[in-house]
Amino acid sequence: MALTILRDAAGTIEKGGITLSETAVISKTKRGMGKPLWAVLAGIVLLGGGGIAWWRFHHIAHPATETTKLAVPYVMALPSLMSTLDSGTDTGRSYFVRVTAQLQLSDEKDAFAVKAKFPEIQDLFQTYFHNTRPDELAGVGIYRLREAMLAQINNIVAPIQVQNLFFTELLVQ
Repeated sequence: MALTILRDAAGTIEKGGITLSETAVISKTKRGMGKPLWAVLAGIVLLGGGGIAWWRFHHIAHPATETTKLAVPYVMALPSLMSTLDSGTDTGRSYFVRVTAQLQLSDEKDAFAVKAKFPEIQDLFQTYFHNTRPDELAGVGIYRLREAMLAQINNIVAPIQVQNLFFTELLVQ
């Protein structure tokens, strides 16, 4: 259904049989278009603010009722070790390596059991170095050495888990 708008000489508008002044029609149309927009914006602001407030008050880290004691890892030093490296058959030169390392254990109680296995751990280092050439320790060779030693040490001290192996000194001459 189409509405016809007629304007007379006095500036009044006749719309569907009702006579209105031109300013009243213009102000009603401007206000009518703005109300839905303001309502939508106000709704978005209220919903967003409510969501942020809910998240802030419901996701705050509450202090634990039971305090859990974090286990501090225990680091124990291995005695320094000096060994020869595999020099190969083509050179008559001898290569030596000096290693000082530390083991990281989960608890200090395990240190006594690991200390009893020191001769086996030293034998492991000696055997590994006698079969290693100097160029195998260059670059990522130290990482491979660390990974191999850590796996073998964990096998030696089997029920105890060694968390990490730190080399404090590794000299190749």
